[in-house]
Amino acid sequence: MTKEFDGGCLPLEGHTELPTCPVCLERMDESVDGILTVLCNHSFHGSCLDKWGDTSCPVCRYCQTPEVVADNRCTECHVQESLWICLICGHVGCGRYVEGHAYKHFAETQHTYAMQLGNNRVWDYAGDNYVHRLIQNKTDGKLVELNEPPSAEQEEKLDSMQLEYTYLLTSQLESQRLYFEDKVTRIEKEARRQVEELKERTREIAEDYSELKLQVESSARDKLNYDKRFQQLTAKLQKAQKELLEENQMNVCLQQNQQEWQTRVKELENELKKTKEEKETEVSDLKEQLRDLMFYLEAQQTVQNAPEETRREIREGTIAMDTSHPAETRGGRRRRKK
Repeated sequence: MTKEFDGGCLPLEGHTELPTCPVCLERMDESVDGILTVLCNHSFHGSCLDKWGDTSCPVCRYCQTPEVVADNRCTECHVQESLWICLICGHVGCGRYVEGHAYKHFAETQHTYAMQLGNNRVWDYAGDNYVHRLIQNKTDGKLVELNEPPSAEQEEKLDSMQLEYTYLLTSQLESQRLYFEDKVTRIEKEARRQVEELKERTREIAEDYSELKLQVESSARDKLNYDKRFQQLTAKLQKAQKELLEENQMNVCLQQNQQEWQTRVKELENELKKTKEEKETEVSDLKEQLRDLMFYLEAQQTVQNAPEETRREIREGTIAMDTSHPAETRGGRRRRKK
């Protein structure tokens, strides 16, 4: 029976799927057929295993009664002396008087029983004694190995012990089955819870993905708009740079023209200053000439208005000239004007 939901491949809660026999491929039911589990942890119908020709496992060919051969070595140190094989997992280790790897395996895995290769004696690490072919000594009550062939009574006791051991083993296996089924149930519940959480997370991730997809599309549109604006701004920038270059060239030309005009202005200022000085010199000369002329005219007017006797004295008189340079200059100028 399998679960109805999608992808279900586990049995329903409270139900257990029976394993199949690897030989006949039929379901193994303890209530109908006897089931045997070998050392390699493979289970078969008892009748199917009886039909098998040798002591190896029909599935993995693991040897159920290993013997000491040249290839048997300790798994850890690879020695060939005093080898013990674990009856639970098949681990081969050396005895405690060599390197003690078999006991270390018991300490790590708590696999209690190990069989010595060669004489098939089984050691119980929990009880620290042999459990294969042991009897209780009537003298001191200790467990000793039985070497003599068993009698009919002992065989009957062994059969009863075997039945009791089989019942005990069956009960232990049933308890283990219930334990592991409960564990599987808990694991299934945890798996379902995790699946629900994963579904919820998947739904949230899908929603986030949809939102991110919308954001990406919006970002793509914004990117196109920004690219267009960037191209426009780039064109404007190139145009502004071109205009700036032209203005720089124009400024250079204007600066050169300004320097030329400043030179010409300085030359004109110098010429103007020189011309102004010449004009001021001419003006001062003209003023002196005008003053001399006015003085001459006033003197002539005075002489004309004077009495006859005074005019006669002036005509008959002499004029003493001053020998100083300004007087000569003024007199010379007056004579040149006359």
